[in-house]
Amino acid sequence: MPVLDAAQLKRINWDFPLTGNVKGSVQSIHWFPGNFIAQIPAALIHVLSSPGDVVLDPFAGSGTTGIEAVRLGRNAIVSDRMSVSSMIAAAKAALLSGAIDARFADDLLVALTFDQQCRSDSVGEKGEGSDEALRDWYSEDTLSQLRFLWKIIEAKGSRERDVLLALFSDVLFQCASTGGAPTRTGKKRRHHWGWVADNVLPKEKIEHNAIELFRERLVTLPTQEFLLHRTSGTLAILQQDARCLSLRDSSVDLVVTSPPYVGMIDYVHANRLIYLWMGWPFKHERQAEIGARFRRKRKSAVDEYFSEMRAVRNEIVRVLKPGGFCALVLGESRRFPGAAQRVFSDFGMLATLQWGPIARNPSRRRVSERGASEPIEYIAIFQKQ
Repeated sequence: MPVLDAAQLKRINWDFPLTGNVKGSVQSIHWFPGNFIAQIPAALIHVLSSPGDVVLDPFAGSGTTGIEAVRLGRNAIVSDRMSVSSMIAAAKAALLSGAIDARFADDLLVALTFDQQCRSDSVGEKGEGSDEALRDWYSEDTLSQLRFLWKIIEAKGSRERDVLLALFSDVLFQCASTGGAPTRTGKKRRHHWGWVADNVLPKEKIEHNAIELFRERLVTLPTQEFLLHRTSGTLAILQQDARCLSLRDSSVDLVVTSPPYVGMIDYVHANRLIYLWMGWPFKHERQAEIGARFRRKRKSAVDEYFSEMRAVRNEIVRVLKPGGFCALVLGESRRFPGAAQRVFSDFGMLATLQWGPIARNPSRRRVSERGASEPIEYIAIFQKQ
C-alpha cells in the first residue's frame, strides 16, 4: 500500500503567496467563480501519484485539476454536472493539444479587422443567441456584434470551436452592462458574477465593443504553449453527477477535488449568460447543484448538503483503488462554521485521514462575502484501506 510522504507535503507553502493563474495561459482562458489556483492540484498530484496514474476530479469546475494532471504525465478524468464546466475543460484540452496555432489566430483576426462591418442579426444554427432575455443584458449593437462572432465560431471545426466558444463565453460575461459601479477598493468594476447569479439586471445598457474584447483574448491565446508541455497523459471529460459516477469500482489511483462550499456560490446562476445564449437546461442543472447559495436560507439546507456530500464520499471511495489517496480542498463561510470539518469527519468514516486538515490563506479570493471577511479553506488527504 502506498505510503504518504508527509515530510514533502510539509515543505510546501500551501498559501502559495503572490501566485495565481497567469494571464494568457491555458488555465486563464475563461473566468470561473470559486476557481482554485493551479499550483494546489499540481502539488498534490506530484506528491500523491506517479506518471501514468489515473487522477479524478468529480467537481471539475473549469478543469484545472485535469490540465495539471495531464501536464504531469497522468491520465485525468474530470467530471462535473454543469454544461459550462464541460465547455471550459474541452477548450483547455483542445488548446493544450494544439487545436489553434498562430496562423489560425492571425486569419481570424483578419476577419475581425473592421469593427463597423462585424454585425449580424442572424441567430445560430441551433437557435443560439435567440433568447429574448439576452436583450435585458445587452444593447442591440452589442448583441449584433456577439451574433457576428457566433456565426464565425460555428463555422469552424470542432476542436477550434471548443476553444473559440470559451473565448466567446468570457466576452459574453464581460459585455454584460455594469453601469460603471466601483469595486470595494474604488476601482472601476468590470463586472461581478454575483450580480449575474442574482439576476440583477443593468439599469441602463452600455455599448461594449465585443469584437475588440474577442480580439484581445485571441491575441493572448498561448498558441505555442502546447509545444512546451508535451506529455503522454490523457484527459477524459465527463458530464456526470458526483453522486453517481459511471466509473468502475477501484479504477482511480488518486482523487483531487475542491467540492462546493455550503451556501456560498451559485455556479449555474453565475454562468446564466452562456446558458441563455446556448439554450442549455438552466433550471434542470441549477436544481442538481450541491450546496448552492440560493438554498442557504432553507432550514434543511445544511443537512441536505451533508447528505449529498456523503453520497459523493461513497462514490469517491468506491472508484478509488485500495491504497489510493483522496485530497479534498474545502472551505466554509462564517455563516456555516464547522461545515468543512463535518465533511472531513464523514469522509473519515470510510477512509483513513492521513494528513491535515491544514488551513491555508488563499492568495486571492475564491469567494467574496459582502462583509469582506477572509475565506476559510482547508486541505485534507484521505486513503482508502
